[in-house]
Amino acid sequence: MKKHTTAILLLGIAVSCPGLTAQELPRLHQERDPKTQTYQAQKQLRDLSAAYVSTSPEDLGDGLHVGTLDLPGTNEAVAALVADDRAGKYQNLDSLLLWKDGKLVFEMYNRGGRVDGPHYAMSVTKTLTSVTLARAIHLGLLNMADLEKTVISFMPEIDRSEIQQGVETITLRDALFMKSGLRFKQKNLTWELGEKYSHQQYFQKLFEKTVRVTPAAKEYKYTGTDPSIIMMIIDIKAQHSKRYTSAQDFIAKEVAGRFDAVYNWGNQGCGIPKCGAGSNFTSRSLLKIGSAIIQGGRYNGKQLLSPEYVKLIMDTGKGPGYFYFFHNRSKGAVDGKINFISGIGAGGQYMATFPELNIVMVATADNKKGIGLPLQAALEHLIPLFEQSDPEHSPED
Repeated sequence: MKKHTTAILLLGIAVSCPGLTAQELPRLHQERDPKTQTYQAQKQLRDLSAAYVSTSPEDLGDGLHVGTLDLPGTNEAVAALVADDRAGKYQNLDSLLLWKDGKLVFEMYNRGGRVDGPHYAMSVTKTLTSVTLARAIHLGLLNMADLEKTVISFMPEIDRSEIQQGVETITLRDALFMKSGLRFKQKNLTWELGEKYSHQQYFQKLFEKTVRVTPAAKEYKYTGTDPSIIMMIIDIKAQHSKRYTSAQDFIAKEVAGRFDAVYNWGNQGCGIPKCGAGSNFTSRSLLKIGSAIIQGGRYNGKQLLSPEYVKLIMDTGKGPGYFYFFHNRSKGAVDGKINFISGIGAGGQYMATFPELNIVMVATADNKKGIGLPLQAALEHLIPLFEQSDPEHSPED
């Protein structure tokens, strides 16, 4: 059912405010299949002639409940956001969505943004790998105690006599903290091996080619290899259950399927889903997944993700850093700093939760360098609306 949406025209851009009816949501051309919207296909999209902005989003029957953003100062904040976006302050912002207290209350698309068009997620793919693990744990394919087990204990095809010393000490939690210690002297080796070897044989070669893994070497290093370890284990467990043919099948049925997500997620050379980057999701799909994270793994009243695992993700007591493929950070807002736990991808991709305000923000962009600009757009114009309306929220300096 189509929800009444109000709007004004500002500088040729549709903006939701009291009085008028908003333009239609921007969609892919009917000849384009959302499932084929890879990174390359997205480059072929024409930029929208005007941004679509609504503070009363349309109910599309996609599982997202919708509401209205009508806090004091909303019209001025949205107008300022639109003006800054049009001036290029945030480079190539494609979408910006906000979920608050169970409802989508703000939705904006510009340039390459489409409500039904998957957008490349870059390193948010790592975060989605963690979400896939959370689903696997909830369904019993793995359990919380498994996080302390060694990764090779889940890979029966690994020849332990051939692997580099120390590999046998790497646990799932090490990988989830980007602290496996796997290091390679040759640039692009992991990619080259993936083109030659499949599944566990790929990891056999990685474990042979790495330098020695010592306790001192298990320092944080942001890489696509550690998420791939987790995905390989999910693939093994999914097939062993006989309920799924692969990790891809598990994602389709138990992650994307449960969230009614519109997505495209290809495989890497070794045959498992891409993990460093490579997934493509619509902004609304990411918002639904993010809303489950901030709600302890629940979505529309159903427990979809392991609550114990999600609790670890949302634990700010770990301090700032990168844990379980989520960034735990604080950022300056109007009166100080606000904590957010987020998937962040190159080019300005965000699936961010703000626990203190019960807000989820999703942003997509096509920025060459300004990875933080979409977050800046929300912090400068939208997040302050909620901070000012919540007397109990007082950010620390």
